[in-house]
Amino acid sequence: MKFSKIYSNKNAQFHNIEFNEGLNVVLAEITDKSKTEKDTHNLGKTLLISIIDFLLLKNISKKSKFFLTKGGFKEQVFFAELKLNSRKYIIIRRGVDNPTKISFKINDYKLDGFQTQLNWDEENLPLDQAKEKLDKYLGFDVLPAWNYRKSVTYFLRTQNDFRDVFKLDKFKSRDKDWKPFMFDVLGFNGAVIRGKYDLEDEKSKIKNKLETLQQEADIHIEERDKIAGLLDIQSDDKKKIEEKIDKFNFYENDKAINKELVEDIDNRIQLLNTKRYSLSSEIKKIESSLSANQDTINLNKLKSLYKDVEIYFPDKLVHDYEMLLDFRKTITEERNKVLHENLKKIKKEFAILDKELEELEVQKEGLLAYLTEKDSYLKFKDTQKQLAKIEADIIRLKDKLEAIDRTSLFVRDMETKQSDIDDKIKEIHVLISERKHSEIRKIFNSIIKEILSTNALLSLKQNQHGNVEFEANIQNPMDLTITEEDYGNTYRKLLCIAFDLSILIHYANKSFYRFVYHDGALEALDDRKKINFLSLIRRKCSKYDLQYILTLIDSDLPKDENGNIIEFPDNEVCLRLHDRDDSGKLFKRSF
Repeated sequence: MKFSKIYSNKNAQFHNIEFNEGLNVVLAEITDKSKTEKDTHNLGKTLLISIIDFLLLKNISKKSKFFLTKGGFKEQVFFAELKLNSRKYIIIRRGVDNPTKISFKINDYKLDGFQTQLNWDEENLPLDQAKEKLDKYLGFDVLPAWNYRKSVTYFLRTQNDFRDVFKLDKFKSRDKDWKPFMFDVLGFNGAVIRGKYDLEDEKSKIKNKLETLQQEADIHIEERDKIAGLLDIQSDDKKKIEEKIDKFNFYENDKAINKELVEDIDNRIQLLNTKRYSLSSEIKKIESSLSANQDTINLNKLKSLYKDVEIYFPDKLVHDYEMLLDFRKTITEERNKVLHENLKKIKKEFAILDKELEELEVQKEGLLAYLTEKDSYLKFKDTQKQLAKIEADIIRLKDKLEAIDRTSLFVRDMETKQSDIDDKIKEIHVLISERKHSEIRKIFNSIIKEILSTNALLSLKQNQHGNVEFEANIQNPMDLTITEEDYGNTYRKLLCIAFDLSILIHYANKSFYRFVYHDGALEALDDRKKINFLSLIRRKCSKYDLQYILTLIDSDLPKDENGNIIEFPDNEVCLRLHDRDDSGKLFKRSF
């Protein structure tokens, strides 16, 4: 497939382009030499790649970042006329306003001029359907596992795509997205690599499940025997309690309660009762003392007694007795006051002690109730609670064992996946040893050698994970060592160019792409290498029926040995751009 034309429905807003079938040059003339060190892409020589990719039905996933959908292109429609390998021509129409609606027209001949009003064979197809249709129209018979979009960007290299020979700028994600394809391109079976990556993804998913299960269940697979032992212990305890319930035997529980009663509560009650008895005795003595009749001498009876026995009872003696009675009365009153105060204090202390004894008796009664037949139901319920707890522990331990067994399954699945991965690694090793890329490697080396006068090598190897690593190296002409770093960006770009050409040449006798677009291919090369490069390109295009599209600024034009600029013939320059005014820009305006 080659490009025949790229054009727009608005001639005043786009430079329509007609390509020839060999070398095509997009030449940008820079009159303001101060801009040679600045970005000259605003002329449009690089944006042309984006237009071509747009017409080859690239997805526009982020419209805000794609220049055509930022605004200023209202009602603008772009067209591409392609020459198919069947020698037929296909016209593709895609508009900016409705980029998901695609139209096709098949002709047996090349259109005359830049026609936009056509009788379309397929009109306004949805984008995905249009891609499938275009894939059939192109009719490639190589890389059947991949559609045309996978490989096209290797033949539309911008400056960013010269950073790596094999991994384009758009493949910033996983190796899985491009390495199987590259393995296929070089003549191997990319499905083997893809299968290995799929197995690794599956293994990773199993590993994530395993780690999640271990975290949620709080288990470690190596603790299975420990948990099984705990389960045996709990099962034995459960069996014993069930037997106790069946026999209603609570001897062990009662023994523990008897010990508590004897050693604690009974001792405390005994001490408090002793003290209580002492206080009670004190209270009785005081109350007895207070209730006793202290006035035991009756003076009138004493006088009558003396009179009956005809004994004289002197008046002085009567007076002494009266004073004694008064004194005793005073003493008794003082004594009783002190006794009342002591009684009040002792009774208060007695009441506190009595309350404490009452509480202990309640505790004792509760514990004794456990030992008595009248409260056996409560005892039974308590033992049932113990059984329920043990059963809950057993369930928890069984769940842990089940989780460990599930993790064991995951581990076995991971081991199986790893075994399958190891088989794939061995299979990849065997495939690499078959050197199916040897023809491409020879072509690659011949291109580099013609331009740089030194050898270059395409090689494959497996890394420590068994994955394929693709390498492109240049041989140092001084010491014949292989290097990929000593020559910098300029030679790395040449490696990319040589690789793309090698693929096109290798598949030249098949139905595949027959064009390649390289942005700034001559930049930073010395004049001799530029002349070698252009000579090689013209010869390869002629020999293998290839189309090479090259962009450059006029300061990169090669010079002969006398310092004279070597101009491209007019038939090789498909587009001339300049910075004198907007008419020299691809879209005839600045934006």
